[in-house]
Amino acid sequence: MWSRICVLDKLGKGPWHKFANNFKDNVDRWKQVFDSDNPLAEHWPGKEQMSSLQRALVLLAVRTDCTIAGLQEVIAANLGKSFLEPPGFNLEKAFQTAASPTKPLIFVLSSGADPMVEVIRLAQKLSMNEHYITVSLGQGQGPKASQAINDGAEQGLWVILQNCHLASSWMPTLEVMVEGLSLSPDKACCGAAKTAMPSPDFPISVLQNGMKMTIEPPKGLKSNLLRAFNSIDPDWFAEGCTKSTECKQTFRKMLFGLCFFHALIQERCTYGPLGWNIPYQFSEPDRQICMMQLRMFLEENETVPYSALRYTAAEANYGGRVTDVHDRRCINFLLSDFYCPEILKDDYKFSPSGVYYAPSYGTTLEPYLEYIRNLPINQMPEAFGLHANANLVAAISETLRLLGTAASLQPKTGGGGGGASQDEIITEAASKYLEDVKPPFDTEAANVNYPVDYNESMNTVLNQELLRFNRLIIKVRSTLTDVRKAVKGLVVMSPELEEVADGILTDKTPSARLRVAQVAVDGGGAPPPRRTTAFRSPISGFYFTQSFLTGQLQNYARKQKLPIDTLIWNFTVLKALVEHSKPATGCLAYGIFMDGARWDDTEGVIAESLPKVLFSAVPTVHLTPCEATKDPTDRKAVYPSPLYKTSGRKGTLTTTGHSTNFVMTLMLPITKMHTEKYWTKRGVACLLQLDD
Repeated sequence: MWSRICVLDKLGKGPWHKFANNFKDNVDRWKQVFDSDNPLAEHWPGKEQMSSLQRALVLLAVRTDCTIAGLQEVIAANLGKSFLEPPGFNLEKAFQTAASPTKPLIFVLSSGADPMVEVIRLAQKLSMNEHYITVSLGQGQGPKASQAINDGAEQGLWVILQNCHLASSWMPTLEVMVEGLSLSPDKACCGAAKTAMPSPDFPISVLQNGMKMTIEPPKGLKSNLLRAFNSIDPDWFAEGCTKSTECKQTFRKMLFGLCFFHALIQERCTYGPLGWNIPYQFSEPDRQICMMQLRMFLEENETVPYSALRYTAAEANYGGRVTDVHDRRCINFLLSDFYCPEILKDDYKFSPSGVYYAPSYGTTLEPYLEYIRNLPINQMPEAFGLHANANLVAAISETLRLLGTAASLQPKTGGGGGGASQDEIITEAASKYLEDVKPPFDTEAANVNYPVDYNESMNTVLNQELLRFNRLIIKVRSTLTDVRKAVKGLVVMSPELEEVADGILTDKTPSARLRVAQVAVDGGGAPPPRRTTAFRSPISGFYFTQSFLTGQLQNYARKQKLPIDTLIWNFTVLKALVEHSKPATGCLAYGIFMDGARWDDTEGVIAESLPKVLFSAVPTVHLTPCEATKDPTDRKAVYPSPLYKTSGRKGTLTTTGHSTNFVMTLMLPITKMHTEKYWTKRGVACLLQLDD
């Protein structure tokens, strides 16, 4: 926050004159802005002299989570409030005003949106419900799509191409066919190219000649539930389970729980890694197959088969999309709140607030729809099992994503305005970064001082770390040198160099690379001279953290003459602000942060986050090797917290079998008040570095 305030102070004109000093002098008034639920309505020093854009900049510095509200004020003041309210989706109007036999309708979609229902409804209204061809593109579907376009041209049919982004190799063929399309004007024909995600391979000429539309999925639990219940056949719902009256009541209760679960797992994506490590695209067919299975399982069994229902939904239907092991654990815990005996009780609530529950209204859909319409438009994080701070995380992420998109749209050529050109900015920044990144390490000296030693694996770890960091440092230095030459026209501006140049201008890519390189500048995890074992290590400073952990296990295994594959780690979080002596076994590791919760140093357990404090530091952790058969850990008294290198959490497997992000699982103590399920739904994880 302070760094952004200082940047505003450097502007030096108007309200920014001595802005940082004025902020310090009025820090109590600014604290009211920071603590306010609606900071835009607060009166801060100099607010009256600021334009709407300047007020938005203040919010970006002081309350980043409220920047969107400030930008909305800018739009309303300069363009009008109508630009803040997107028009409703009207396919019929777009078709009547823009469509022609040679002008396709192009749907540019976001995940979770599906316009096919609207397309089919329009076809029925225009008596084209038996005169359209649908092709879902993918591997081997190109010839079928070509044949469909030819048939549509000859017979006057609608041709609907779905998932165009999955057939990038066929896109040139589509471009040729659309350009050469010649249809009889008396035949109604519409080619609707539908893509689930924007794709750089989609033909530019087709985009230019077509009518482009976008449709977004419903946002919020309320909208998702309305969409789900509006899609249910009233007769199918009224019939329910055909076995008995009690079975019908069970079916409707659990059906509502299933629809709520479907909305919940979709909306958790809003909260970034706190919701899911990987943003999954759960779809309507996932929910529909679970609905059919629910009815079938209830009719074919005397008792409700909760375990079978949970397995088919969480492990097969929805779980088939979930590739991360920690996300799989989370989705199983989430579903257990809805596919459970408690949901049949009238006093069972889905969240602590008691707002959400499974109503029991009989055989018609309308009472259920009325209940859903009366739900809050904007749900609180507690509905998802998350802490209230999750709203801040979602708002800040949305702000940074919006500003990042705006920065990427800036012109790539400089000049004019009296300031430095973009070429000058890139050259100056690259020169500064080159001064910050020191030359590579002297690996030969390291090999002499720390030779290979059977009893000290840390020597090998150190030399391997230096080699890895040297490759990174050399790459960073050569890239920065080349990008300076490229802006002067001395070398070709390759795609890689262009990416670096854009990153410098938007403060994105290079900062991430140089943050890693800075660790190398600080020396990483190198043990001090004449010390035979690592004592207290900055675990966040390693390039390949797993090599350090394996080296520690190897030392213990050789000392105790044990097979290394029989060893596991035990974890003890030590008291903060206390000097700790060298342990007899294992090592002390620091540099760990907790996301989604905090470490209570007094009680020695995981505790709830403090308001507006998104991350908290974890004190030094004592890592102790032990045999798996002699593990003293009480699994019911700990939370298995995943440890990641970055806040992004998602990673890929390398050739060594290790993830590029996930490091290990820390067993951290918890109280009896909250179980592993509670903290898993909270999205609690430990990190080795923060975004700033």
